[in-house]
Amino acid sequence: MQARARLYAKIREYFSARKVLEVETPIINRCTVTDPHIDSIGITCGGQRQFLHTSPEYAMKRLLVSLRCDAYQLCKVFRAGESGRFHHTEFTMLEWYRMGWSYRDLMQEVDDLVRQALDGGPALHESEFIRYQEAFLQYCALDPWSAGLEDYRSACRQAGIVPSVQWSCDACQALLLDQVIAAHLPKDRMTFVYDFPAQHSGLARINNQGRAERFEVYVGSLELANGYQELTDADKQCKRFDADNEKRRQEGKEVLESDESLIRALKKGLPECAGVALGIDRLLMLITDVDDIREVLACPD
Repeated sequence: MQARARLYAKIREYFSARKVLEVETPIINRCTVTDPHIDSIGITCGGQRQFLHTSPEYAMKRLLVSLRCDAYQLCKVFRAGESGRFHHTEFTMLEWYRMGWSYRDLMQEVDDLVRQALDGGPALHESEFIRYQEAFLQYCALDPWSAGLEDYRSACRQAGIVPSVQWSCDACQALLLDQVIAAHLPKDRMTFVYDFPAQHSGLARINNQGRAERFEVYVGSLELANGYQELTDADKQCKRFDADNEKRRQEGKEVLESDESLIRALKKGLPECAGVALGIDRLLMLITDVDDIREVLACPD
């Protein structure tokens, strides 16, 4: 708890010195994320079904349309089915947005903030920045831009992952990144994997080469952060929501209402910006040198 308090103080000092505004948005919302890989927790409030937020992203973007300034938030977030050494249903997230920045600029700031947070803790060597394609070529011996489903299934088998007949190229890519590539990343430095395939864009902008301007940050196999060059086009965001719900339907999951409040905000004009979400509990695991997230939670059960 003392380490957590010191970390929060460092974060607030860091952003205060850079004139980034701390904000607060609702934890309970009428709509939730449509991402088929995230399961939300629904609750009943006033006789209406609502959701605990899985991140403050949608609400913060709505706020940024009005504020039009750099902002950050430290908050609890909630995801169903999240359990394990690195996962917990309730966890703490740091999310921030930089107006007019590129995702490459933001990668450098993530690097700087994490190093300041670790001051007095484990020292990290100079960070490595590697494109998604390069990571697959180096650790899986396949090119994600040209590989077919059988290539991915073969790579999974070689890694001891038994493919299901339902697995797609997308699913195999996610598994190989999580179970093969991340497992080989060095533990003594941060590794930034960036420029993802368009189908793994999340809410990131897709560039003229068809690459999602997105990055993930690892220390060894521990994923710390996930950042984007933010998608600001309302029409494209609507199509993303529809595509997410189609995937949910195909996987037998509940189809969820799209967040029209976010769409209306994007139509008003979200400034060009880059944003990132960082797992505070995982960062505390590094600071305190423990290997189970429950060891940094006050009441884990």
